[in-house]
Amino acid sequence: MTVTSPLPTSLGHPPSLPLRILQVGLGGWGRSWAAELKKHPTLLSTAGYVDVVPEMLKLLSADVETDPSLCFASLADAIAATDAEAVLVTTALSGHAAVAIEALSAGKHVLVEKPIAATLSDAEQMVETAAASERVLMVSQNYRFYPAARTVSRLVREKALGDIGSVTVKFRKYANSAPVGTNRHYGLADPLLMDMSIHHFDLMRYITGQEPVHIDCHAWNPPWSKFTDPAAAIATLVFDGGAVVNYQGSWVSTEQETLWAGEWLIECSKGTIEWTGRADTGTASDAVVVRPLNGPTEVLTLPRMDTFDRIGSLSEFRSAIREGRPPMTSGQANLPTLAMTLGAIESAKTNMPQDIRSLLRATDSTAATQGKI
Repeated sequence: MTVTSPLPTSLGHPPSLPLRILQVGLGGWGRSWAAELKKHPTLLSTAGYVDVVPEMLKLLSADVETDPSLCFASLADAIAATDAEAVLVTTALSGHAAVAIEALSAGKHVLVEKPIAATLSDAEQMVETAAASERVLMVSQNYRFYPAARTVSRLVREKALGDIGSVTVKFRKYANSAPVGTNRHYGLADPLLMDMSIHHFDLMRYITGQEPVHIDCHAWNPPWSKFTDPAAAIATLVFDGGAVVNYQGSWVSTEQETLWAGEWLIECSKGTIEWTGRADTGTASDAVVVRPLNGPTEVLTLPRMDTFDRIGSLSEFRSAIREGRPPMTSGQANLPTLAMTLGAIESAKTNMPQDIRSLLRATDSTAATQGKI
């Protein structure tokens, strides 16, 4: 599906004017967002907070100094009472589509946490609504906004070491310490593939500059796992430019932990690129090592990034709105990332490889049959 629509240039606002947003969803991660946004008043101002659960707004007030008059029980009330330009969606995944569509239909730009939606059909409806409303819809794929990922993407794009042959990605964390029944994370549906691996799948597209064609995935729980759904997975992914990616991820690995972006080895025709990134704080742990076939190994000096991670996403979101252009991770551009994730889950459940392009075409056909495109 390709939906294009002209975007208004800057809505009459100076490029440097802080973006006025409404934040919807103040659970634990939403409150983390709220605290982070408070640190960047020149980038944005929060016009209001919305949650249908009153207790979440009380917890917000305890965690982040908040004017009670800025707290609302519904998005409609918040829109009516404020002059917000945009909506940040940090609800549970099940609420992403409904909240985003309501906001877009009301003429607001939308930045939504990943995954964009629980299903491809919901995601495409969000994309269509954004196009019809001529508003920006962006997914916060925040792992792209780090210096190592940016640098490696450029090296691959410029073919600094020739064409890509294969890529190995390994992600390891041990999030298995809490007693059973005490950690909400244990009960998440597809906690690795849907909640975490989607970051790595999106980085595969960004780094290789190629689109996914095929995925074969196996997911399981090691005997010591306290998770309900599989917390470990291996997958092979084939991309349209010929790159083949071997992926291994785990929430219950007893090996040394990686950084959040994982450990990457990219084999090219003229050498290899190794990189990692996204520590818990800052960018200092990002690293890129280039090993040419005929030449010395080089540890690259990475560019300084004043805005990174979630604030990097938000900065790109504001710039896209002010400049009247699609953002880097627009809703439409992010559909293959969601298709990869859902394809991995389906492959693991059925023990059958999945054709990712067929998943996207099937959703297009359904939308066309229903008169949506």
